Amino acid sequence: MKVKVIENRQLSEKDFLLSVALPRKETEKIKPGQFAMVQVRRDNQLDPLLRRPLGIFDVGNDTVSFIYRVVGRGTELLTKIKDEIDVILPLGNYIEENAEKYLFIAGGIGIGGVFLAAKRFHQKGKKVTVIYGGRRENDLSALPFLQQYQIPYIAMTEDGSKGKKGLVTDILEEFKEHRWIACGPIGMLKAVKRKADKFKTDCFLSLDTRMACGVGSCLGCVIKTKKGYKRVCVDGPIFKANFVEL
Repeated sequence: MKVKVIENRQLSEKDFLLSVALPRKETEKIKPGQFAMVQVRRDNQLDPLLRRPLGIFDVGNDTVSFIYRVVGRGTELLTKIKDEIDVILPLGNYIEENAEKYLFIAGGIGIGGVFLAAKRFHQKGKKVTVIYGGRRENDLSALPFLQQYQIPYIAMTEDGSKGKKGLVTDILEEFKEHRWIACGPIGMLKAVKRKADKFKTDCFLSLDTRMACGVGSCLGCVIKTKKGYKRVCVDGPIFKANFVEL
């Protein structure tokens, strides 16, 4: 569907916030952890042909927001769109709200996959902590949003420029009694999975993979699991950590 762009503003060196208008009857369908397929080209263009998958960062009564990072030509073109944009949403499964203690582990732009759950669960009185990490302070572009909603968080940077110096996985042992939900680079997810196996922790991974269709038709986003290959777009993006083979 085509929707009006409310804002498409720069948050840091490479990170942007895209907010679009969406009728309340549509926003009410969205659950934490789901994503959208966003068209990054104009209607009169053929290239880039494929849409880009973006995690649904936040939802208002009649708005939806995405945080994205410029990593190539497609996302660079996305920064230029200021009027309207074509999106398909909501897609994928979601983060279930059936635990009392949650630890959300976000690596850089991976905050886009877990922020909405952290916000909603915190507002409902659940015990929520977000470990938000990156290489440097510029990678933590969503910190103001965590502060705005008073969501408890721990900032981690590899160079020590913001928060604690180190990796998000360095302090996971302190939260063994929580349910872990992690979203970020594949290397981080592998490390989180190893820690979850070690501590026997209830852990889920939100997988951020390349997608072509987003609706399960092309098989372009399959991953290996204990039950064969699964499609991230329709069987995920949320998977039990001990179910997938990364």
